[in-house]
Amino acid sequence: MTISILSQPTTISQFDLARYATLVNQLEALKAEQSALQQQLIAALGSGASVEAGARSASLKTCERRSVSWRSVVERLKGAGYASRILSCTKPTTYTKLVVR
Repeated sequence: MTISILSQPTTISQFDLARYATLVNQLEALKAEQSALQQQLIAALGSGASVEAGARSASLKTCERRSVSWRSVVERLKGAGYASRILSCTKPTTYTKLVVR
């Protein structure tokens, strides 16, 4: 695909505007389709589905994270021991990522 850019266009054509709008709509549709398929694959792998033999593989990567942006402030004000106790009571947020190679 070749895109020609004039150095100083005097008028933006309706064709260019329509093409841009079409591309935006296509991109949004593709993102929605990708997101739906990703959720289906995560659900299938999460329930124990196997991956067909071939060039591609798929797996789930799960990680946990605690929001500790406040930790340095609490350590400074209340001490490291207090911050550690609060952190140990904080439930981590679990993230699951689909990895396709």
